[in-house]
Amino acid sequence: MNAQHQQFEYRVKRLRRKRSKAMQSNAPAFIDQDGYVIVQAKSRARRVPFLGLFLLAIGFFALKGLMIAGMGTDIYAVRIQELFGSTSIVTQIGAWTMQGDAVSLMMAENIQKIL
Repeated sequence: MNAQHQQFEYRVKRLRRKRSKAMQSNAPAFIDQDGYVIVQAKSRARRVPFLGLFLLAIGFFALKGLMIAGMGTDIYAVRIQELFGSTSIVTQIGAWTMQGDAVSLMMAENIQKIL
C-alpha cells in the first residue's frame, strides 16, 4: 500500500507541475470528455528583427561616413580602387560594399561640418 501511495503522490505531483506550467503560458486550453485539461501550444512564427537590421544599416553607413570624412573623398576613392584591383574575390566584394554611395557621402559631409 505504501508503494501505491507513493506512486499516486508522484502522479499528482507531476500533474500539478504540468498544470502550473500550463497556467503560466498563454496557450489555449480546453477540457476533454474525460475531464483532462488539454493545453495546445501556440506555434510562434519567427519574425524578422526590423529594428535591429535598421540600426545595423545605419551603423554601417555611419562607419563609412566617418571613414570618408576622416580620409577625404579623394583618398578614400583611391583606397577603394586599390581594393578593387586585388585578386581576392572577398576583397573585391568588400571594396564593392565600402565604395562611396549617396547616404555615406551625405553623412561624411555632415560629419566634416561637426569636425
